Amino acid sequence: MAMSDDELGMLIRRQAARHAPPGGLAQRIGRAVRAEAGAMPAAPVPLPAPVRVPVASPAPASAASVLPKRRGWWHGLAWFGTGAATAWGLALVLLAGPVSPLAPSSDALAEAVTGNHVRSLMAAHLADVASTDQHTVKPWFAGKLDFSPPVVDLADEGFPLAGGRLDYLDGRTVAALVYRAGPHVINLFVWPAAEAKGTGKAMPPVFSTRQGYQLAHWTQGGMQAWAVSDLNAAELRNFAALLHARTAPRAP
Repeated sequence: MAMSDDELGMLIRRQAARHAPPGGLAQRIGRAVRAEAGAMPAAPVPLPAPVRVPVASPAPASAASVLPKRRGWWHGLAWFGTGAATAWGLALVLLAGPVSPLAPSSDALAEAVTGNHVRSLMAAHLADVASTDQHTVKPWFAGKLDFSPPVVDLADEGFPLAGGRLDYLDGRTVAALVYRAGPHVINLFVWPAAEAKGTGKAMPPVFSTRQGYQLAHWTQGGMQAWAVSDLNAAELRNFAALLHARTAPRAP
């Protein structure tokens, strides 16, 4: 059955009143909605668009910037050529003739002299020929060495000759002359000096200390001499000066 407009309006009002919310609920809901709307953050302000800065394209390399690279390449080639020339020069030197072995340094030779002196004391083998007579000691070396060492007696100066023996230094057999100064032993090693051979150039005594021992060495008359002892420095200097003067070549 069709209802008129008035009947339909009355029915709607009746249903609305039946389902209406409790008293005051509508007011509370309205207040909550308005409070939430007030607490919401404002709409974000749009940022300005970023400014684009045009970037210039790299300029082409100039001739000045390329020149160092070219110069470095030529320098490398020059160094290579220098090294090759040096290698060829060294090869020619080696092929031209034999290379003589290097003589031991003075420091290494001083250590060897000191070691031989200590071993002679420990082995109690100071002399192969024990004699205070220089005319007995000097001939003893004949046929045992390819040189004749100078032998002098310094007994009047407080350094008597005690004998001699063969020893080994500088890659060869050498003469070892033994002198005494009271309870002290002096070993004097003598052999040809290649640097002075045939020239007669003399080198005055040079003094040093190794392991508590005093050393003196000099070159004279084509021979080099090394003296070593536990004497004090002044006494060994006196011994070296006396021996150096007594073995000096005589003027014609």
